[in-house]
Amino acid sequence: MKLSLSPRLEELFAAQIAGRELKDLANEVVRLSDFYLAQHGARTPWSEPHVWRAYCAYFLPLNVVRMRAALREVKRFLPLEQISEIWDFGSGIGATHWALEQEDWMAPRGLICQEIDREAIRLHGSLSEKFGGRWRPEWNAQRAVRPGALGVFSFSFLEMQNNLPKLADFSHLLFVEPSFRDVGRMLMEWRQRLMDTAKYTPLAPCTHSQACPLLAQSSRDWCHMRVFYESSKQWQKLEALLPMKNRTLTYSYLLMSRDVKDVKFRGTTRVIGDTLQEKGKARQMICRGPSREFLAWLKRDGEPPFIPHGALITDLGHCETKSNELRPFGTPKWEES
Repeated sequence: MKLSLSPRLEELFAAQIAGRELKDLANEVVRLSDFYLAQHGARTPWSEPHVWRAYCAYFLPLNVVRMRAALREVKRFLPLEQISEIWDFGSGIGATHWALEQEDWMAPRGLICQEIDREAIRLHGSLSEKFGGRWRPEWNAQRAVRPGALGVFSFSFLEMQNNLPKLADFSHLLFVEPSFRDVGRMLMEWRQRLMDTAKYTPLAPCTHSQACPLLAQSSRDWCHMRVFYESSKQWQKLEALLPMKNRTLTYSYLLMSRDVKDVKFRGTTRVIGDTLQEKGKARQMICRGPSREFLAWLKRDGEPPFIPHGALITDLGHCETKSNELRPFGTPKWEES
């Protein structure tokens, strides 16, 4: 799946850094990146000018694209009429909001942004006023959560561990986080906790409600997805000056519901890994139940099919089973996100 920002959003974000030298912006991006890497879960220091510029120039486009990908999964697994409103916790300057502005299939409804940083609220509000758009965010509502509400944690769940809202108030929950191992495994642990204590059902990326095989059978694996980012030429010029490259974006996510029990995709197989070239064969990690499994193709049989990371395999076809490997005799049938 390839995703991008709309030209209108690109113009909005670019206007915030107008006149800034690319080399100076690149230094500020590296500085903010170092902060995030050194302090997983720390609050973004929005009041510092270099943070605002670096975030708008580089990180906000990436996070909006990741949120767009996650929202496509919401569309696939949650009937839209069952979502009454959206609460965005730790909303920052609106990655969820800007992703929603680009997803025309989601008709506007209540968008409640819960954010404690006054500067982030001011910056988000300023951007929203300039953009116009279909959605009208409301900040820090002090009222009861409506039945059918979707609670969203967009790159904020880790930093809110000591100040979480009452999760059980929400009919549906969506968590989107960076694809770090510790963060991904934390979401896998929360999946089981929400199933056990609050009767939630995992809808995505899981295709089953059994124990997570990556958590139960491995100490290193974690679940994450990948999306291709079609970036602007200006963004590419900035990236060329940076030590990190993000032409494809990875992220970890989890979609849970108390009201919806997925039926259509139960029994399918989720591809949760890239194709790995190993001695004599190629392997790709999959998930369809409590066992840690791989698709495998022997190199002597020719090139393996390209199955996108995150795809749902609806028909594996006939396979030979060898230990934790499924070796298809034909080409599996799949649906992309």
